[in-house]
Amino acid sequence: MTIVFDYSEKLQSYLNERNIKSFEYSQFNNIELIGEGGFAFVYSAIFREKKYALKRLKGLNLDEKGFKQLRHELELLYITDHSNIVKFYGISEANNNLNKFLIVPGGYFTLVLQLATGGDLRKYLKNKQINGLYKISWTELIRIAKDIILGLMHLHDKNIIHRDLHAKNILMNNDGRALITDFGISKQIKDATTSTSNMCGVAAYIEPQCYLRHNIKPDTKSDIYSLGVLLWELTSGVQPFFNLPDPQIIILISKKKREKSIVNTPSNYVNLYKKCWSSDPNQRPTLNVILRKIDKLLTETTIDFITNKIDQQQFEYPDEDDNLNEDDCCAECENTTDTWV
Repeated sequence: MTIVFDYSEKLQSYLNERNIKSFEYSQFNNIELIGEGGFAFVYSAIFREKKYALKRLKGLNLDEKGFKQLRHELELLYITDHSNIVKFYGISEANNNLNKFLIVPGGYFTLVLQLATGGDLRKYLKNKQINGLYKISWTELIRIAKDIILGLMHLHDKNIIHRDLHAKNILMNNDGRALITDFGISKQIKDATTSTSNMCGVAAYIEPQCYLRHNIKPDTKSDIYSLGVLLWELTSGVQPFFNLPDPQIIILISKKKREKSIVNTPSNYVNLYKKCWSSDPNQRPTLNVILRKIDKLLTETTIDFITNKIDQQQFEYPDEDDNLNEDDCCAECENTTDTWV
């Protein structure tokens, strides 16, 4: 127990140095469970008349390794401050009589975060389906896409790689803003969302190089791949490779198979997300290029709505670059040629 107390004191010292606020857990009220993942329970709660999200982490042990991981991830949360990133307010006191920061079986560590009342993007898009028809305005689609891009740019500017970007890690605020979440703690606690033994994440969004080569470390280009899948999902209203098991998804992606583009989607938008989900990281555009193209699409595209009839399981998937218009790729895209080794 002496070692645990030692790291608890170090954690308290770190929190004080960073001026990270500690919330008295007993003062939270109206606590309601709103979600559960492989690494945390998420609650809504009220603290002094303001609503927050509480993320209660599972399975943390405050030994030397756990302390270093926790300190690193708290640092990531601490340095991010952007309107398209879920805001980190502080931590709560663990409900443990021995030590308020002691993390042992029966105790817990809770992050206090911004509460996004619109749910995650997957649920938000599903709510736009009526009688099997998905419909979203082009203006709203582009706005959500731009929110995600801006949030991701902020993370990359802070040298943070998300590594697990997918529709359930995008939250929708009550003002319609998209917020990126789970870029910190979730990467250190294994979340059973894929059948592969050495990777965490959702199979359809994972960097293809992780399936094709061993010991690949994700980088910013990996996030670009995930972004491309999200851009497609905004047009379809359904998750990629819907209802397929992870092993089959991995095989398809490894063979450079991707989802079909949705009918009537502007061709320049399709070209953009196809460049993003290229198996070759060096073919993926930078976020600056993507943002400029998204802004251009909003001003130059006259379509009002994207609609998609939610069909039964798809059995044929085209190649990743099927019908890709290479002429639409600007010189800036071609100059992103950092080599993966």
